[in-house]
Amino acid sequence: MAGTLPPLFEITADDHGGYSAVAVYTLLALTIVIVSTRLSTRWFIGRVVHPDDILLGISLLLGIIQSVFAQLAISNGLGRRLLNIGDHQLEMYLKYENAAQILLIATIAFSKLSLALLFKNLMTSRRSSIANQTLMGVIVAWAVASIIALALRCSMPTPWKWDQPDKCIHQAALFQAIAALNILTDIALVVLPCLLLRDVQLTRLKRFRIMTLLASRFLVCIATGIAIKYTVRMLNSPDIPWANTNSTIWDQTMMNLSIITTALPSLGRLVIELQPSIHAFTINEDPSDPRPPGTGYNFSSMGKSAADHDFKHGTQTQVTTGWRESLKDDGESTEGLVTGADQQNVIQQTIHFEVH
Repeated sequence: MAGTLPPLFEITADDHGGYSAVAVYTLLALTIVIVSTRLSTRWFIGRVVHPDDILLGISLLLGIIQSVFAQLAISNGLGRRLLNIGDHQLEMYLKYENAAQILLIATIAFSKLSLALLFKNLMTSRRSSIANQTLMGVIVAWAVASIIALALRCSMPTPWKWDQPDKCIHQAALFQAIAALNILTDIALVVLPCLLLRDVQLTRLKRFRIMTLLASRFLVCIATGIAIKYTVRMLNSPDIPWANTNSTIWDQTMMNLSIITTALPSLGRLVIELQPSIHAFTINEDPSDPRPPGTGYNFSSMGKSAADHDFKHGTQTQVTTGWRESLKDDGESTEGLVTGADQQNVIQQTIHFEVH
């Protein structure tokens, strides 16, 4: 048909790389929107950048770079039959896929550290603080060890040729060990804050809301389990590029869910802070003031949230003006206009505030 654009990702019987590409771009776009919303909203509300925000931003940046390498791997053969890939393309595919797997670990590690720092203020006791620091240390050690193992899993001088099992370590066992520690640290990132929330003075609804947002990270554990299943199947396949489609899709799902579930706890709090509210103020003469009318007033504030139906009284301020004689116990609320040796009989002008 005239004017019809060609498909962005062509999917054929011998090329399923388009499925991986769709997963890469769809999940990355969702992650960028959620993280950008969290970071920008926290900045506009608090006008401050916290360490967990910085780590989350680094995680997003690494996730974008990782997605670029995943796309380069797709362009060079990922998802295609091995017979349809040339030698040069195959080598480039192995290099890009190796880089994407390493960046995947780094991205997830920064998202984990960001979440651990987000709840650092809850660690009021020495024991909980040590537990949080230990968890962060385990995450760093896991990330460093995993990156080194993936970078050196095959013999030199071509460590990226991980499609040759006789020149590499047992890769299935390596990926299973990495995934197991990944799941365990994710579980700890949920359980530790939830245990500490029991001692925080919150309403039952707020505590449930925060725990639900934290528990969303269990989705990462599920995605990790599915991803490792397809990764092991891919490593044992005689046609690795073709079998890599499903493992790539679930790797991208795991990575983006890790970033998104890190951003969600703060986003939930910000949504509550951004709920609209209506305020009204009334000014009337103070009936309890014995002085003539016009010398005493009451300022009353009334607030109404979007969910309420009636205004409720809030802060009440009394403003009194006039001349009066200073007393010994006036203190810092009174400032003299005339000073003299005898401070007790000095006539002063005051504006007296009382907050009820």
